[in-house]
Amino acid sequence: MRMAKFFMLMAVLFLGANDLLAQRKNQIEVYAGAAFPLSPKEFKDYTKVGLSGNFQYVLFPSPNFGITFNVGYEFFSVDNAKFVDAFSEQLTGQTATFWVQNGFNINPSADIKSNVIRFGAGVRPYLTKPEANTQFFLLGQANFNIIQNDFNVTQLPIEYDPLNNQLFFITGKDADFEKIEENDENKAGFGLGAGVEIPAGASLNLVLQGLFNIVLTEDKSTSFVGVTAGVVF
Repeated sequence: MRMAKFFMLMAVLFLGANDLLAQRKNQIEVYAGAAFPLSPKEFKDYTKVGLSGNFQYVLFPSPNFGITFNVGYEFFSVDNAKFVDAFSEQLTGQTATFWVQNGFNINPSADIKSNVIRFGAGVRPYLTKPEANTQFFLLGQANFNIIQNDFNVTQLPIEYDPLNNQLFFITGKDADFEKIEENDENKAGFGLGAGVEIPAGASLNLVLQGLFNIVLTEDKSTSFVGVTAGVVF
């Protein structure tokens, strides 16, 4: 009799667990938004707010815990006026604006862009019950970043000879910039964040997510925050 009750109890628990697991299905997420540069200081000061896009698949081994697989894309470009002035001042002692205003016939500009393709996998613990309408979650993931930098500059001052009053500059697309050390590279990184998932229909949810990304570059770690919104299928 006791054995029969035991098996009945196990059956009830098993069926209850199955019902609970069924409350959260694996899902596909597509979302996009803005990427805000944070560090190092040069990256933060001279880079515009970028774009961020993500495609993510989440599987749920348990109702309150997801495993994420993510492909992301970030795009950044520099603020032309700020960058050429800061770069010229660092190398020549004066800003690019100074040289223009003091009779040097140059028109300095910098069109510098970075494209980051990010492959990541991580975990997503939920802070709310599976049956709650609004879901809050945390997110942690490891990333592999493929970085492509595109340099296209015109008359960017790099050296001044006071004896001959001569200014040297560089011009070109993807030239060999000895003073700019970053090249195309593949770097590891990680991300930490949080978000909220809101129902928007019978089979569609909305997701809002913030993710703090760190790319482990050689000299200084580069970091940015992606703030995105999208849909969950």
